Amino acid sequence: MSTPAEHLSALMLTHTGTSGWARKIGESPKTPDRIMVFSDTGGPPPNPRYALDFPTVQASIRGVKGAGYAAARAEAKAVKDILLGITSQTMANGDRLVSVTLNSDIAYIGRDENERPLFTVNFALIIEPVVVANMSRVAL
Repeated sequence: MSTPAEHLSALMLTHTGTSGWARKIGESPKTPDRIMVFSDTGGPPPNPRYALDFPTVQASIRGVKGAGYAAARAEAKAVKDILLGITSQTMANGDRLVSVTLNSDIAYIGRDENERPLFTVNFALIIEPVVVANMSRVAL
């Protein structure tokens, strides 16, 4: 099953293939230094009446120690520019990604334990989930 974080990460594949930045889902590994990590962060409750989900995803971008601040900030902007307002599309699990908007803009959150700069950008998604035959979403 494809999660929203996995789908947004996959949308960055072409960019990371040319930029040299690594991608990861969930937790940030110790290496490499230049990495973007996509994490599912919850979101408001779904709307079963209209079969819509509203998940949120955080992209964390980590640069290199020392002079990596500007490069990490630029990479965070590239992530924002690529994902913000992408066209509606079907995700790997069959769900329909309707829209991607910003939940919060790029934020510098400090340095990690190895003095590498960290930025985040948060996205709000609207997803129309696949409805399985003979099953409907029911509000509790």
